Amino acid sequence: MSGEEVIADFSAKLLTDDIDQLKPVKGRVLLNRDQLVLVTGEGKEVILLSHIASTDPGSVADRISQFFEEAIAIAYDREGTQKRAVIGGSAETITKFRTLLFKLLVGKQTVIAKHPAKRGGRRTEAPALKMVLEINEDSISLSKDDKTAEIHVEAVIGFEHEKRQLGNESRPTLVVDHAPGGTALTTFISLLSQRKLTFLSQFIRQNYSRVVSDVKAIDVSEMETQTLVSLYSAGGSADRDMLMLDSVDDPDAMLEGLEEKRLVAQQNGKLHLTSRGEILVTDQIESVNE
Repeated sequence: MSGEEVIADFSAKLLTDDIDQLKPVKGRVLLNRDQLVLVTGEGKEVILLSHIASTDPGSVADRISQFFEEAIAIAYDREGTQKRAVIGGSAETITKFRTLLFKLLVGKQTVIAKHPAKRGGRRTEAPALKMVLEINEDSISLSKDDKTAEIHVEAVIGFEHEKRQLGNESRPTLVVDHAPGGTALTTFISLLSQRKLTFLSQFIRQNYSRVVSDVKAIDVSEMETQTLVSLYSAGGSADRDMLMLDSVDDPDAMLEGLEEKRLVAQQNGKLHLTSRGEILVTDQIESVNE
């Protein structure tokens, strides 16, 4: 990579070629604006960023996940053949690398966006505008003139690909549901490049999956779950007095516990279900319905 600015350079555990059978080896990862280089004792693999097809070619196989604290899988084209590689390391290192990689794959883009397209499930009058999209470490920013809106990854509660009428044209659109401050919002984002729209979706998916995994690991009691479900049924926000807390021995302690777990937030005498709380409740509801 001589002569080119190196954006990332770190040691990692690497798997290349047949990742379902090989054990990871120690190596080095270098990243610049044009290519990703994986260096091992046996040589190096140079991957042009323009040849990366996916950063989510299926989850890392169970048989090799034990070797990684955190990992990202990459599928890329090598002379007409799709190859795969897995880069593993500490959660902090891979999280930073993932963000840098997606910033390069998506880039600073002019997009057609409607924000918010819905508020509390109801359509808004927001127009579809040309906005500048950028990926940050924990959010996606949409800017127009001197105004910037941010979609924080941890606030995302769902997303899907749809065809939407934006700017008098039906466009491939990423529909992102997020709940900042307890208010459910929906944002429509369309990129001219389908490839970059896919990478944007993968950035959200990988970060969303990490949040979901974290939320599922939270230990909640039956009474805490009932409180969260009640708050969800009330539209995600309600006066504390509206919740049935009479049967709770110490309501203050329970609500403080839910706040510490970042499942609810209290403001001006009202309780708000956070995006993490909504993910937990949705998971509970889906489990009951299965």
